[in-house]
Amino acid sequence: MNTLMTRLLRGLLVAAGALALAACGGGSGDEPAKPESKAYVRVVHASADAPNVDVYANDARVLSNVPYKAASGLLAVPTGTLPLKVTVAGTMTEVPSFTNALPMLENGKVYTVFAINPLASIKPLLLVEDLSTPEAGKLKVRVAHVAAATGNVDVYVSAPGADLATTAPTLANVPYAAVSDVLQIPGGDYRIRITVAGSKAVAFDSGTVPLAAGSDLVVAAVDQKAGTSPVSLLVLSRDAAAPVAEVKDSRAAVRAIHASPDAPAVDVVASGSVLFPNVSFFAASAYANVPAASYDVALNLAGTATSALSQNLAVAAGKHYSVFAVGLAAGTPALQYLVAEDDRMAPASGKAKVRVVHASPDAPAVDVAANGSNVLTNVAFPAVSAYLEVPAGAYTFDVKPAGSASVVKSATVTLEAGKIYTVVARGLLAGSNAQAFTLSVLNDN
Repeated sequence: MNTLMTRLLRGLLVAAGALALAACGGGSGDEPAKPESKAYVRVVHASADAPNVDVYANDARVLSNVPYKAASGLLAVPTGTLPLKVTVAGTMTEVPSFTNALPMLENGKVYTVFAINPLASIKPLLLVEDLSTPEAGKLKVRVAHVAAATGNVDVYVSAPGADLATTAPTLANVPYAAVSDVLQIPGGDYRIRITVAGSKAVAFDSGTVPLAAGSDLVVAAVDQKAGTSPVSLLVLSRDAAAPVAEVKDSRAAVRAIHASPDAPAVDVVASGSVLFPNVSFFAASAYANVPAASYDVALNLAGTATSALSQNLAVAAGKHYSVFAVGLAAGTPALQYLVAEDDRMAPASGKAKVRVVHASPDAPAVDVAANGSNVLTNVAFPAVSAYLEVPAGAYTFDVKPAGSASVVKSATVTLEAGKIYTVVARGLLAGSNAQAFTLSVLNDN
């Protein structure tokens, strides 16, 4: 269990004890014990742009510094009225909409309070359940759509190998802030896929996930700030040791960039299947989501089975990759792949991110200056720099031989706030026309 959840659970136990004593008035010791009446409450932070929060119950702080995507375990509390208060972590700045989030609490009921919506309109979403157990060999699951940036969706809960084209949605046209009825399904391996409502284009793919018989789960789709899908899943269980787990999209995102100045148009073939057809110099494909795996990636002359390059490349779940074909098809340095992992996490407010790729096969090691100041030094072919986070605005990039003040090529680029860019030095110093040395800009988000 991570440190945060350990701290949260300790807080829950302390608060539960304090609340129970308050409800009983401390007890005299002379009266016969009465059956204890309990309800259960948990809180889920599902507002993507909201800060960390503290949660109070009956003015006692029960959760501290709760970040986005965190969820408490089940807090056992007396039945009846339980005022909640949610504040910005470490302050008494209250979010008023949560004060009356809970109804009168009934014995044996479970109350889950999601904090949903963007910060400007944050509000609670309440889910009420009972403590009934699933049928023998089955589990109970409810699905909540709390991804504010995503419209209506279809949800498929199927066998891992099910063909989506011939599979009906388990839940169709689910709107934002909707919660499904209870589904009872046999324990086993499943695959959860989400599409835009009415479409078979997969926006989220869990891959194979085991769901144990006897479990009682809430699966919530929440906004994912970076990754191969706009959403990830929070799986809420009644396991005190692991009350929440995140399931991210199981795929990797890959794009191909043809940066070999003397190579003709190519098909990019991954383990026998054409992934990107007829890619010409200097063209960049859109990102394609593929299962995380190792692939034999070939560059075939467009429309043929004649391969100019083949290499095994591995891609990991949740990662984005730019695969550059660099070098020379007929000469030295030879045609090769340059694989860059793309960081698509948004920059800080008012800033942009930018990196530089040296993809010119006959250029020496270079220095790169932005508005007259070196930001990269002695970058050799083939290479990819780390991302730099810079204030948004207009930048003149100068490429110079390493250690020299002589500018080989300049380009002025306007970097927009929130955007991520790759500046590619490509072509040949000795080239002309389409093969001439130049700087090109790719948008990474």
